[in-house]
Amino acid sequence: MNAHKHNREMIVLGLPPVTPEVKGMWFKGYPVHKGETETSVNFATLYAKEHGIVPDQDLLRREWLNFVDTLLLAGFHLHIIPFPAELNRPDSLYHDAVFIRDGGLIFRSIWIKGRFSVKDRITEGEFHTRLVSSKLCKTVITPPKDAFLEGGDINFLMTAGGSYYFGGLSRSNRKGHDFARDIVRPDNYILIESEGYHLDTVFTPVVTADNRLAALIVASESIRPKSMAKIRALKVPVIEVSAHDSSGAGEDLGNYAVNALIAPGVMVNCSVFSTPGVEAKLRKLGIERYVAPLTSFKYAGGSVHCLTNEVF
Repeated sequence: MNAHKHNREMIVLGLPPVTPEVKGMWFKGYPVHKGETETSVNFATLYAKEHGIVPDQDLLRREWLNFVDTLLLAGFHLHIIPFPAELNRPDSLYHDAVFIRDGGLIFRSIWIKGRFSVKDRITEGEFHTRLVSSKLCKTVITPPKDAFLEGGDINFLMTAGGSYYFGGLSRSNRKGHDFARDIVRPDNYILIESEGYHLDTVFTPVVTADNRLAALIVASESIRPKSMAKIRALKVPVIEVSAHDSSGAGEDLGNYAVNALIAPGVMVNCSVFSTPGVEAKLRKLGIERYVAPLTSFKYAGGSVHCLTNEVF
């Protein structure tokens, strides 16, 4: 399998059209969701609620169009799927369906369907499944009822040095990840406990142009010590970033720079890293950097990684 090619093929869900009844994405404010654990609360949406933030629809659409252009410039091949009309209704606004990452994981001919711990997101997960099944002709595999699995908690890589499965234990659980592991059969399987509501809000791998895992960028303050020990045991360089490059802390809402889409030699995110030295380390590794600001999406707790999903 040519991992380089497959890592650059992505599904992206289009924005919902503006209608007389639904005046845009999150036009009544950002929904606040929580999974199975207290730490799975989306800090950004709480921040938006407390500060009365509602997205400017013109800005949101400009940012999304620039995001798509940036992915194309970075060499990604996109399957842009229209937003489902059945979710764009006044009685169906408390979802984050545009974040297609969370719906599941594609592996070869299979769609490993996510099982949301957030009940308000189950409907969008059903749509994602129908979309992938019909548009990409994938066979749907569903986890057992007690197995929770959300794609934002999964970072799966197929590199020249072996495959890696990093699983977050926030809105997903061990049974969910074990279910996926038995299908993808990774060479390395690491489960991580963090305060991020999804793993991709505190963690991203870095892969060089020759498809080698070169580093792991982590918001270490948000990751449990035992999990950090597992990460370091891989003997891959760890680049630690501040909470600001993640979802933030206290009254400080982060920039979500760590929520990045990667491919061999490429990283796309919504902001340069504010932590000193990180960008220099990426340059030294030969990583091509692309930045697409996504302010309107940050308040929903999502960014570049959330808005995409790999077709392996």
